Amino acid sequence: MNTMPDDIDSAELRTIIAKVRLTTAEALELDRRIKAAGGGTRARYLREAALKNQCSEDLAELVGRIGLALNQLDHAPARRLGHIARQIDEIIFLMRPEDR
Repeated sequence: MNTMPDDIDSAELRTIIAKVRLTTAEALELDRRIKAAGGGTRARYLREAALKNQCSEDLAELVGRIGLALNQLDHAPARRLGHIARQIDEIIFLMRPEDR
């Protein structure tokens, strides 16, 4: 049973505090990612990153297939390596923002 609301930015009052400690480098990287994503607050960005579905089933399946293929690299012919490269390209495509 999924208890998370569909809209994580609902009007419900947020009363629970979750503190996170960051290094200076982590904070700078987080701020860079927030800016690249269009801005907003750290809290909103972290909520969305943690609670929204970031990985589709297709993407998870591709990662699993690539993992299996990588485990067999000792005996892989060149055509198999090309297949792995195409799967990685597909993952990169799927991970791009939806406004492609």
